[in-house]
Amino acid sequence: MVPPLSLFGYSQVQLLDGIFRQQFDHNHELFLNLDEDALLKPFRQREGMPAPGPDMGGWYDNSDDFNPVNNFHGFVAGHSFGQYLSGLARAYAVTGSKPTQEKVSRLVRGFGATVEPAGKFYVDYRLPAYTYDKTSCGLIDAHEFAKDPDALDVHWRATQAALPHLPERALSRYEQRSRGYKDVATTWDESYTLPENFFLAYQRSGNARYRDLGVRYLEQNYFDPLSENHNVLPFEHAYSHVNAFSSAMQAYLVLGDEKYLRAAKNGLRMVQDQSYATGGWGPDEGFVEPGRGAMAQSLKSSHASFETPCGAYGHFKVTRYLLRVTRDSRYGDSMERVLYNTIAGARLIQPDGISFYYSDYNSSGAKKDWYRDKWPCCSGTFPQLSADYGISSYYRGQDGIYVNLFLPSRVTWTQGSTQVTMTQKTEYPRANTMQLELAMMGNPQAFAVNVRIPEWAGAKTIVSVNGKRVDAEIAPGKFLAVQRTWKQGDRVEIEMEMPLRFESIATESPNIVALMRGPLAMFAIGENPAQPTREQLMAAAASSQSSDDWVVSTTSGPVTFRSFAAIKDEPYRLYHTVGS
Repeated sequence: MVPPLSLFGYSQVQLLDGIFRQQFDHNHELFLNLDEDALLKPFRQREGMPAPGPDMGGWYDNSDDFNPVNNFHGFVAGHSFGQYLSGLARAYAVTGSKPTQEKVSRLVRGFGATVEPAGKFYVDYRLPAYTYDKTSCGLIDAHEFAKDPDALDVHWRATQAALPHLPERALSRYEQRSRGYKDVATTWDESYTLPENFFLAYQRSGNARYRDLGVRYLEQNYFDPLSENHNVLPFEHAYSHVNAFSSAMQAYLVLGDEKYLRAAKNGLRMVQDQSYATGGWGPDEGFVEPGRGAMAQSLKSSHASFETPCGAYGHFKVTRYLLRVTRDSRYGDSMERVLYNTIAGARLIQPDGISFYYSDYNSSGAKKDWYRDKWPCCSGTFPQLSADYGISSYYRGQDGIYVNLFLPSRVTWTQGSTQVTMTQKTEYPRANTMQLELAMMGNPQAFAVNVRIPEWAGAKTIVSVNGKRVDAEIAPGKFLAVQRTWKQGDRVEIEMEMPLRFESIATESPNIVALMRGPLAMFAIGENPAQPTREQLMAAAASSQSSDDWVVSTTSGPVTFRSFAAIKDEPYRLYHTVGS
């Protein structure tokens, strides 16, 4: 199955100055400079090899003092190595940095030297599927994006070493618990996420044994009911079960079975039905029963509202798959919501591995904070996600180019015999305007520039070409196709009406609402900000032209509202209880 929309290569899209370029550059530099002996140390130790270098600390160490109640030191030794490798391989593909490519190759060789048939690394290892899956991704990406000549061979050997330690099929967490355990953490393994990378390994290598493994680890007890629109999400681990939707999408692309496409579409819709206004989901890392007030209750009971870098990475993956297959622009809307309201406000990973993990939407005492342990899972997905911002922004179709995300960026491709470069200039969503400028090295070319019009866009939204409004109907929730013969210097101008609106926490809690402006969820700033009325919220006004803040006038005085990305250390509140 070939999707109607294809990805651009990483090198074809360049982010320009802005918060997302800063995130990418920070992650690239951080992981490029990590000590290679430290990264390889848990693998060498568990194989009985000399293991020089410092300990990384946190989850990453090979240590025996882990306690699932209060000590996550040594939780999953070496767990995120593959994600760091993947992030570096993607960063090389974006930048062409030779030092990055050389580091990828050294890490592949160093890791390969620790792989032996007996798989001693996985003996008495808590989460073999979890760590193998990440290692698999890193080696696949090292081959595909960093052109490492040894990565596929190492991948096959690593697969053979891991297989004796994996279950015979995908096991849910309930099934793992029912088999008995000494350490409850061993029941948190995620064999149900394996198929995506098995299918990718099959496509990259041509080795049909990977295809067979992908089929073997498809969790039918999950995908079958989802494909029939039965909600089996409640009480499941949130991130890994969203991540499993990408396995369903790969199964659809490789096997051609519509069941898996239905499962991914239905499953994501069920997730969106229990999402916060930010697009985040999974309070305390779990899905809730719909219709029982659990999302509203989470605003009182949890400060771990959304597992942010991991959740955003999984959300980007499945919405990217679904957008490419369906050309439904609302998947781009969903991606955009998560982008601006969650990961845009994540604190950057520190050199010692201290990371941002949870977004906090509690209605009392919410603030941004660091995660307690170094090098958690979110330290692995953040560099992968930040490398993917560019390829998530634009897509190719037979009719032309699809503009999905409104980021300062530049995309280059060949249309007919002409090299085309489109530069996007914008301060969105702080401002509501975007400009797409075309530079063409060759003859004019006929194609469509398809612009995503968000579902929330107001009736005053305008799209123009060279200053003249387009005649086509602008339909929110769809791509607008601007079809013409394009020439050097043409420009597309977009002015998006971004009306204020409410979104309730859940249908059964209609009076608990968040204030939205375009794609942005707006947070009230302060230790205990006044509760505004509906009318006061809808009368919010920009603080000034030079400020990102908005102000709501209440009977107790003005309350400042701010986007998640603009919040630093100040306390905030997302939801407000208003009258009917």
